[in-house]
Amino acid sequence: MDTFLAVCRHRNYTRAAEELNITQPAVTQHIQYLQSYYGVKLFSYQNKRLALTEEGELFLQYANQILDLVNKS
Repeated sequence: MDTFLAVCRHRNYTRAAEELNITQPAVTQHIQYLQSYYGVKLFSYQNKRLALTEEGELFLQYANQILDLVNKS
């Protein structure tokens, strides 16, 4: 989930990798795993820019809710 949130913040796999101190292929692998696990596409490219799909927007909302719950504990 941390990888997904970093990609959402940066809208860039390379910058997300730099933030997380992992490789860009690792970021790609994490996102592909999430997409495969949930059976949805989370990101798409629009005009050469990375954008969230509708499913990605929904997943982002759930991810933020989970983080809020964890932080309140």
